[in-house]
Amino acid sequence: MRASNILQQYRIKAGEINGWLTALLGFFLILSTSAVSVLAILIFLLWIFEGRFAEKLAKIFHNPVALTVLAFLGVLVLGLIWSPDVPAGLDVIKARWKLALMPVFLTAVDTRHRRRYLYFFLTGLCLAMLATYLAWFDILHYADVTTTHLTKKNSHIVYNPLLAFGIYLVIHEAIWGGRETLERVGLYIFAGVMTFNMFITEGRIGQLVFFVLLILLIFQIFQKRKLRALAAVCLIVPTLFVASYSCSPVFQERVDTACHEVRQFRENPDTSVGLRLLFWQNSWAIIKRHPLLGIGTGGFAIAYYWHNWELSPWHIATDNPHNQYLLVTATVGIPGITAFLLIFITMFREAWVRHDEWQRVRFAFPLFFMVIMFTESYLKVFETAFLFSLFSAVLFAYSESGRRRTPKTGIIS
Repeated sequence: MRASNILQQYRIKAGEINGWLTALLGFFLILSTSAVSVLAILIFLLWIFEGRFAEKLAKIFHNPVALTVLAFLGVLVLGLIWSPDVPAGLDVIKARWKLALMPVFLTAVDTRHRRRYLYFFLTGLCLAMLATYLAWFDILHYADVTTTHLTKKNSHIVYNPLLAFGIYLVIHEAIWGGRETLERVGLYIFAGVMTFNMFITEGRIGQLVFFVLLILLIFQIFQKRKLRALAAVCLIVPTLFVASYSCSPVFQERVDTACHEVRQFRENPDTSVGLRLLFWQNSWAIIKRHPLLGIGTGGFAIAYYWHNWELSPWHIATDNPHNQYLLVTATVGIPGITAFLLIFITMFREAWVRHDEWQRVRFAFPLFFMVIMFTESYLKVFETAFLFSLFSAVLFAYSESGRRRTPKTGIIS
């Protein structure tokens, strides 16, 4: 009996440790893929050791967001049936292990301390931002980082979107976090420093989603005064864009380059934007030839190779069209894109019915992903796939007491 009690205590402790390890994973998201992988494995092992599987499964199967994520993964598994390359399809499914951890995170995060995850994530983001400022001041030198290219290799593809989401979270905390005046001023200054950093680094999709989240934030501030919100958007957004374009050579160059590459697409698609447009064009050709069920899980690379050979043989083939929607539709057709979009529809619905201090963030989170996935398959990308799984759990997990209804509103908490 004594040994049984000791084992039970250790299992309870494992659950408590996981509440911190999941937060630590958020801290390392932008800093170290190796640390994130190790933490994910530890979280899963402790999750197994903790037990309580009946309770955990009940939480998972009573959570609409978790069910839609599992449904999407299930469609990918079914896509093996009509796949022209089953081994490649199995590789695709194995690569989705980061999404498959979402139900695990859902029952591992501590919903009593949601701010813990916000602060850990922002702290890691702050350290990454500090590195870019040190490089900007020519103090830090490593890899291919220079005073004009402040992130190593292509990490701006991940850094800037995460920075945009972080800016939203900081401003949200400043306005609605119940902070003292001095703390709020500090948060606004921090948001300003982050915003300045956004326009001296190179990630265009991060800059785009920054403006989208800014518009959302303005409408959330003027929630009951839509005309004022619209007027504020028309004043603030163009002013900030023009100021950034005028004052930041990096932002100006990225905008001008994108516009030039779009105009020159037909004559010269062999550019950053041009190749994306070419990938989209050829992926759409695959969808038109396989409109119902798609090419099958694992079949995209083969299908794209032959379509590229037919339509644009002088350009490289790819296994990633840099658009999550096209990738899903080309792979598993109407069932796949339906299941995929249902994830975000469910998130918006949950945000609509759950009236608490996190309701605004629940709207911002799916909007953030739906925007950035137009230019990259971000649920394939390591950091953003983990961001999706972790924060889907943090934001959409129900409280420890389950699906409670407040006596006045009858709203799920």
